[in-house]
Amino acid sequence: MALVSVIVPCYNEQATIRLLLEALYNQTYPRDALEIVIADGMSNDQTIEEIAKFRSEHPDLATRVVLNKKQSIPAGLNQAIAAATGEIIIRLDAHSMPGKDYIRRCVEDLKQGLGDNVGGVWEIRPGRS
Repeated sequence: MALVSVIVPCYNEQATIRLLLEALYNQTYPRDALEIVIADGMSNDQTIEEIAKFRSEHPDLATRVVLNKKQSIPAGLNQAIAAATGEIIIRLDAHSMPGKDYIRRCVEDLKQGLGDNVGGVWEIRPGRS
């Protein structure tokens, strides 16, 4: 089973980071072949505390935070990639909620040679009107 690193740039996502982490925890891909690397852009809300709570409740999913002092998405992604140890990297946003089989299907598509960069259909819903 290929080790997958999910990288997530993040800034002030206290309202949604837990939803993403729970969606990753409930993936059909094996947890022992999965790590989450969150590049936090120095959030000044409760984002880090939400991540810490999740980590303490779910120690069986490798989850860590790297500090993104430049506070830009590209810098955060580069830092997360540098910290990642996986053979495959999946990039998600802190306010996304992937379907339960998203990671498994991405890995299968890569292994079948269906592309060098794969992903799924995104269902975008407005957060507010």
